[in-house]
This record gives sequence, structure tokens and C-alpha cells, in this order.
Amino acid sequence: MTSKTYVLANVRVNDPARYKSSYQDHVGALVKKYHGTFLVRGGHKTDMENSFPHDRLIVIEFPSRQHAEDWYNDADYQQIVTNAAPFIERTLVIIDGFTG
Repeated sequence: MTSKTYVLANVRVNDPARYKSSYQDHVGALVKKYHGTFLVRGGHKTDMENSFPHDRLIVIEFPSRQHAEDWYNDADYQQIVTNAAPFIERTLVIIDGFTG
């Protein structure tokens, strides 16, 4: 059985307007192309025990690891990452869901 896979990103946005125009305005269509769904996309967070290094958290659910890796490696996605790089700092991981 294939478990769902998640992309977790922790982002510091240094220029919100340019981040929006270079990344946010384009990433949704690519997530959808690979059957992904945003579960968390920013929003208010409360640090309970320590904290993430950056304020913005993103969680995207994909139906499989293959979908997540194909999304990440898509040439169009890599181009928007390159375009957004001057305006952000981020950590991004792909992690398999619990199969219990």
C-alpha cells in the first residue's frame, strides 16, 4: 500500500511582494498538476516548545512519494524556486506519511 507523502517547508519571506509574484502566484497550479493539496499555507502559529527557524510553515499532501518528487523536480517548479530565491530563506523536506 502506498502511503501519502508530505512536503514540509519552513520559510522566511524577506520581500513579500516579490515572493508573491515570483512564487506564490505560480506554485498552486504545479501542486495541482501533481495531485497535491495544501494543508497548511502560512497562517497563525503558536510556538509551544522551541520554534522553527522561520515564521511561515507550509504542508502539502501528495498521493505518493513519486508525485511529490515529480512535483519538486519539475522544470517549471525549479524555475520558480530560482526566481524566488533572492526573496526567501527556506528549509524543505519530503516525508512519507504514517502507514500504521
